[in-house]
Amino acid sequence: MATKKRKPAKKIGKPAFKVRKATLTDLPTLVHQRRAMWRVLGEREPAELDRADKVYAQWARSRMKNGTLMGWVAENGGEILGGGCVWLQPVQPRPGYKLMIQPYLLSMYTEPRSRGLGVASGIVRKALEWCRSNGFSQLRLHASEMGRKVYLKHGFQRTWEMRRRIKKLREDS
Repeated sequence: MATKKRKPAKKIGKPAFKVRKATLTDLPTLVHQRRAMWRVLGEREPAELDRADKVYAQWARSRMKNGTLMGWVAENGGEILGGGCVWLQPVQPRPGYKLMIQPYLLSMYTEPRSRGLGVASGIVRKALEWCRSNGFSQLRLHASEMGRKVYLKHGFQRTWEMRRRIKKLREDS
């Protein structure tokens, strides 16, 4: 009896996705992803997240409208896989840096089912392209443990920031 040759298994590649600039229509998704980011970073009470969602939505909406917050989302077939934003953060004057703003990468999040597919890297690339094309010499961020490898791969360097809690956070903060 002749044995049939098996066809080699097809390699399943990374799904194609497109990174596009976020609009105000994407704001609910960006808020959802920021909430999910906070849940991943540590246990948060739903009521605390509900309050933070409202404040962040208002904050982000006003900054998206005035051009100081840019967001990007990665999507495949209309499904949002992840997102992130760059905020033009006010800073104090300092030697060698004439601008009084600096771009800050925040609210990076990839949906769990889309992790490992290059979604975060795609968003970081778009953010870096935007910063370059707008004349900025650096992009800052605070990296979660999960995101550090992504940022290192894109040339980010670890810096040291120190913090001291002065008092417990107020309920409304």
